[in-house]
Amino acid sequence: MSSFFKASKKAEDLKTGGNHITGSGIYPVSILAPMVSVSKNGSTTIDFYIEHNGQKQSIYGNLRITNNDDTPNKIGAKVFNQLVIIAGLDDLAEPVEHDLPVGKKEAMKPVAVLEDLCDVDVMMRIQMEYGSYKGNITERKVIKAFFRAEDNASAEEIVNGTTPGAAFEREQKYVDHITYKDGVTAEQVAAWVAAGRPDGSGAPATE
Repeated sequence: MSSFFKASKKAEDLKTGGNHITGSGIYPVSILAPMVSVSKNGSTTIDFYIEHNGQKQSIYGNLRITNNDDTPNKIGAKVFNQLVIIAGLDDLAEPVEHDLPVGKKEAMKPVAVLEDLCDVDVMMRIQMEYGSYKGNITERKVIKAFFRAEDNASAEEIVNGTTPGAAFEREQKYVDHITYKDGVTAEQVAAWVAAGRPDGSGAPATE
């Protein structure tokens, strides 16, 4: 008798996984540690070590709160301010050094952590962004917004005391949006992802 599908009881086929964030959407995450990094040119960026559905992972380099001249970066600072409000804080203490498993190999290294924002549960909206650099496709997870975990309240709703969740509902129209830059197409990205995100993808160079 033929069979359409035969169940496997092998350990590798039973493991749950796939909880790394790899697409645009709004995700329930626990912020384990917000990490402060300063570029060689002087801009300040907040990276996030988070947990999503039991999977710990890092989200890098997309929430820049100051520019190279130390002026506020309006977009990044606005989104970060949402997080501070949602966490119920008015200001943050200076970062403290901790060792965390960061980087591609998740090796332990010292990072500057904002302890006031550790272990905060939020809804995080991420929009994938694809571009090209030196002939390779690049991929970024751009944080667009934060909402309070328990009721989907926005920072504005919290401050103004209005009904929570309205801004969250409006955001639904954008949850599937993806940004393509530098001439990179959706078809190229799909092929690149299917191939395991290799270097030397042949994507168009930045003009």
